[in-house]
Amino acid sequence: MTKLSLFGSKKNGDSSSNSSVSTVPEKTAHHQKRPISSRRSSYESATQGNGVVLAKNERYEHAAEQHGHPSSRPASINATFGEDVVMESGYRGYIVVLGGFLIIMAAIGYVSIYGIFQSVYQDIYGAKGESQSSISFIGSLAVGFQFGFTLIAGPVMNRYGHKVILWSGCIIGSLGLLLASWASELWHLFLTQGIMFGIGASLLNLAATAIPPLWYDKHRGLAMGICFCGAGVGGLALGFIIPALLDAVDIYWTLRIYAIFHFICTAFAALVMRAPRQISGPPVAARKDVINLTILKDPGFMLWFVAAALFGFAYVVPFTYVPSYAQDVLGLNATVQGGQLLSIMSAANAIGRVVIGILGDRLGAIRIASVAFMLAGLSCFIWMFAESHGALIGFSIMYGFFSGSFFTLVASITANIVGLTHLGSGLTVIFLTNTPGNLFTLPIAGKIFEASNNYKAMIGYNAAMYIAGSLILFFLMFYNHYTKRVDSV
Repeated sequence: MTKLSLFGSKKNGDSSSNSSVSTVPEKTAHHQKRPISSRRSSYESATQGNGVVLAKNERYEHAAEQHGHPSSRPASINATFGEDVVMESGYRGYIVVLGGFLIIMAAIGYVSIYGIFQSVYQDIYGAKGESQSSISFIGSLAVGFQFGFTLIAGPVMNRYGHKVILWSGCIIGSLGLLLASWASELWHLFLTQGIMFGIGASLLNLAATAIPPLWYDKHRGLAMGICFCGAGVGGLALGFIIPALLDAVDIYWTLRIYAIFHFICTAFAALVMRAPRQISGPPVAARKDVINLTILKDPGFMLWFVAAALFGFAYVVPFTYVPSYAQDVLGLNATVQGGQLLSIMSAANAIGRVVIGILGDRLGAIRIASVAFMLAGLSCFIWMFAESHGALIGFSIMYGFFSGSFFTLVASITANIVGLTHLGSGLTVIFLTNTPGNLFTLPIAGKIFEASNNYKAMIGYNAAMYIAGSLILFFLMFYNHYTKRVDSV
């Protein structure tokens, strides 16, 4: 029986890996190699040779009788998947997606509204002589650790299961926000609202990205779109709530209230989220391998690697600097009108992630991502020449709709390239590629602004990252089309 592990694969009696990647060509007896002239869908490409049964409607009882084993029992995220595993969508799948939605809303939605905190910290610490680039490093640390800590979070989840990851992320992230409420120096915020919260977000984000794809096949993009639209919904709601809290209380009590909200949402998710159950067979031993680096030999994966890295330098800049732009250029209030712009951007982001997920399922994830990256980059030119509140609203809608495509389609694109067998390894590597961009892009943007003394150069930098990523994805699309004979990419 071929086995599948989230962070690596092994075949009984053979240490060789099994995937659709060209560098790991071995196939199982159940999947015969097709003629070179035949074409297949991206879903077939992802599942070919992985030995995964995706029978959503198969009942546990029937599977148990067929294999001669007792009823189902839980399996951790690092379980190996073979013919005795049923991909359960249905009711339990919906609960898992809800848990992922709440995680993304509370933990990752923070990115959407950090610009509000940035403007407050600019008033507090700017008066003490701190530069804008130094203050923006708080947000950079949080987003950078969100992706960079995956190098540790992935093997930990592989070794100890997803529950440890979920509860650790819940506690560490909430504690980081709570401790930030007592910060009196900028470096206190670096440690708490930056590093601690970023580590918590990394643990939670990995679980929210890795678990739901195991429950769905043809509608994987839609499921992930619903999960990740939580960032937009969270940004929409918090874009109004956080400014109201800042006016009613202060920044310190606002952080405490947000910490409580974060804990409630992520604790509920930790209770309800789990991997599909193992139907039969002996208990599955925990995998101890970390990352299957053979995927780095695939040229297609390396193209996706570079595109994902460029995305890391692009995504968070408007969410951080639009409130400041509204205040400095248009004379609007950064917390009120600026917060409303972030809410509009987040609402469009939520809708866009669901729509893009559906289109990715139907038209191909790589194809839709390449178009979305291009349109997100082009929307920055609206921001660059915005001289009215209405123009900023138009930019917020367009950028918000297309900018979050990476999060919705990352699992589908990675599975398309490396196969479900190596999905965990692929996601770990892709999240790591985001780390340099997310860690340094806000300080870079701040330095560009300080050097040019206007926003246009900074906005041009943001647009260039998206457009370059789009061009690489277009090239990846044609590479897959002509080398792997995949129609829907």
